[in-house]
Amino acid sequence: MIMKYKYETRTTTTTTTKSKFFFNKGLTWFLSFIVFSALFNLAIVKADEQISNTKTKICPACNELYQNNEKFCGKDGTELLDTISKRVCPVCKKEGAENEKFCVEHGERLIPLDKLSEVKKPANLEEDISLANKYYQEGNKHCDNESYDLALQSYQKAEEIYPDLPELHYNMGWLYSKLGNVELAIDHLQKYIILAPEKKDITEVQSYIVLLKQASQKKNEILASFKSRDDIMKNAIEIQNKKLDSVLIPAGKFTMGTNEGRDVCSPEHTVYLDAFEIDRYEVTNAQYWEFIKYIEETNDHSKCFKGEPSGKDHKPRYWEDEYYNVPDYPVARIDWYDAYAYAAWKGKRLPTEAEWEKAARGLDGRSFPWGNEWDQTRCNLTGEPTPVGSVDSGKSIYGCYDMSGSVFEWCSDWFSKTYYQNSPSINPKGPENGIRKIIRGGSRFSRPFQVRTTERKSEQPDLFNMAIGLRCVKDVENKEEK
Repeated sequence: MIMKYKYETRTTTTTTTKSKFFFNKGLTWFLSFIVFSALFNLAIVKADEQISNTKTKICPACNELYQNNEKFCGKDGTELLDTISKRVCPVCKKEGAENEKFCVEHGERLIPLDKLSEVKKPANLEEDISLANKYYQEGNKHCDNESYDLALQSYQKAEEIYPDLPELHYNMGWLYSKLGNVELAIDHLQKYIILAPEKKDITEVQSYIVLLKQASQKKNEILASFKSRDDIMKNAIEIQNKKLDSVLIPAGKFTMGTNEGRDVCSPEHTVYLDAFEIDRYEVTNAQYWEFIKYIEETNDHSKCFKGEPSGKDHKPRYWEDEYYNVPDYPVARIDWYDAYAYAAWKGKRLPTEAEWEKAARGLDGRSFPWGNEWDQTRCNLTGEPTPVGSVDSGKSIYGCYDMSGSVFEWCSDWFSKTYYQNSPSINPKGPENGIRKIIRGGSRFSRPFQVRTTERKSEQPDLFNMAIGLRCVKDVENKEEK
């Protein structure tokens, strides 16, 4: 027991001594650890500060890091961004590691998170093709309605969304050729050949491209003989002022409308009109150029329609196009307000629908200006522009040219489908108001039934269209027809 006790006593003493030793040593280690941790953390902070001071900017294009005082990337000149912005994959939106430049999964270049909204959504091919076809069909409908400028806008939208539709380029080539832009017509027809080499009409399209190139070369040779458009028009207007006269339409009755056409053209009814004079030819580019020069030099809009849209300069749309360098072409792409202003400036007015039909139809109720039998050689439905009065055999009984084909002509009347059912029998002038204005005569893009003397069509008064021009009338002393 004594031995044991001694052992215990000795053990207790030794334990106490060791406890003090280990306590002091542990305290030293603990203090050392605290100091070491503080120094370590301080070193990390210093290192972060050093990194922060040296590389806190990043190029969003190439992900290169730059010092804080740099503003632009030395490789591509892109403005640098703070590295605080997270960099993510534009496809999966996952954040990349610190030194990564590309997404590990998709291989896409990482971009700053705050720039993600600017990234275009990855294309869905089926959706793009479907939407492009929608605009393509929309353009086709505009073509059917002879609204060619609207058709072109729809086609351009379709091309932007999905540019590999062969039929789209075929139609755009056809349309540009009709609008006089040979270069773009050829470009789109060539794209059609590339996209659809197996089509049966490829040889025909290639031949048409050759014809377009030849026609363009011939036109350029003619225009090259003049110094400028002003020179062209000044030389032409002197000749036209002597040639392009008006004809007298005597007062009296005539048969208007038909019972054999569309409902909008019926019923057939008798109308009395006072005498009037109507232009023998459609208004030409040279004549309209003279009007534009007057507006530019005087800014005199006193003759214009009081309710026309503000800011109009009355220039046809695409006034700089080569089409307007040909003085004898009928002016086109003018809206109703332009036509009204020109006619008033000339001391004339736009014809009423009844006046136009009498001048085109005569007193014997003929279906076409030249008679009752259809003859495609008597009017211009080729799609290609020709000088006014080019088809002598197509003039009306009163001697008016191009009242079928060439360009539609604005009338003064508002349009109503049912107007003929209760219109006045003496000097009818159309409804008091409406949404659309009457146009008559068809155009070079029309089909045969659209150029009948009784056919009615309408467009919104602010519409620009390559298929629409004008001719004017003026009042005369009324003389009863014998």
